[in-house]
Amino acid sequence: MLKKIFIVNISVFVLFIVDRLMKLYFWQNPESSRDFIIGFLSFRLETNSGIAFGLPVNQTLLLIAIVIILLVVIKRLLAAYAYNDLMTVISLTLVVAGAFSNLIDRLRFGLVIDYIDVPFFTVFNLADVMISIGVAILILDTAFERSKSQF
Repeated sequence: MLKKIFIVNISVFVLFIVDRLMKLYFWQNPESSRDFIIGFLSFRLETNSGIAFGLPVNQTLLLIAIVIILLVVIKRLLAAYAYNDLMTVISLTLVVAGAFSNLIDRLRFGLVIDYIDVPFFTVFNLADVMISIGVAILILDTAFERSKSQF
């Protein structure tokens, strides 16, 4: 079990570093734009001072809320480590790493740096993907455990 948790931590750390490097690249090269799949996926700088989908919010209250939520999630993550609950470790490690990367942006720049552009959807970053996948895993794992316990 420790080996699996180690692999999870290393993998998420690599994703965190890739996200930080991509954000740094686009912050330093704001005019840079790269088409990956023309008309479907490209990379370019977009900043977001709000929350999801650019919705406006008071920055001070947002920072306080993020820190409180992160502390609660970290507490739950530590409990998951103690219980060797691999799926919860995976999901919450993704959420914490993604949230921490976006928090660094907010503290450093007062906004979040986004760079993945899906024209028919929105512009986001790898940290957002990590948070979304982590939450999805947590929801699916919880639903699966609940349905399993009914039999």
